[in-house]
Amino acid sequence: MKKVLVATAMVLGFFSLNAQQTKEKNSENIQLIPKAGIAVYKQSIEGVNGEKSKVGFQAGLGVNIPTGAANFSIQPELNFISKGTKIKNALVNQNFNFNYIEVPVLAKYSFGPVYVNAGPSVGFLMGKNNAVKAVYGKTKTIDFGLQMGAGVAIPAGPGKLIVDGRYNLGLSNISDAKGAAIKNRGFAVSLGYAISL
Repeated sequence: MKKVLVATAMVLGFFSLNAQQTKEKNSENIQLIPKAGIAVYKQSIEGVNGEKSKVGFQAGLGVNIPTGAANFSIQPELNFISKGTKIKNALVNQNFNFNYIEVPVLAKYSFGPVYVNAGPSVGFLMGKNNAVKAVYGKTKTIDFGLQMGAGVAIPAGPGKLIVDGRYNLGLSNISDAKGAAIKNRGFAVSLGYAISL
């Protein structure tokens, strides 16, 4: 009986060690993270009153790349995101959408399932509709910013369910008009799924 217990303990120990090594190995893999969610944005517009937040859509793909340092990775992304604002005053009551293809590159540090991230981003404007042209006039096509946020990675099936919240601080003045200043500011919340390669 004692031999059986010892053998069972050895087998269980082997499988436990193997599972732990597999888990650690998987955590060091490159991960693809498709994601989608909402973006809540408001522009800071010099000389204009009545800017309010508007809700838009965002979706994209991230690639989480381990650096070799414990718990630290780099995550470049390619996202579609709807920025802009709602202006509500005596003259205007309308949503203005500025749709961007955005490329953030984030440094990511994990504390178990929880992580924080931060880094620069560049956005490329995907054209303007007539309402935007009429109110804003000429605007720049590139928007530089900083992103910072946090999230949680929950094991689910072969991958991890990712819940991510992020603040985007626009640094660029996107207006081409002399003396005008317009900057994008907003929050984005997304749901994604990390797939190890």
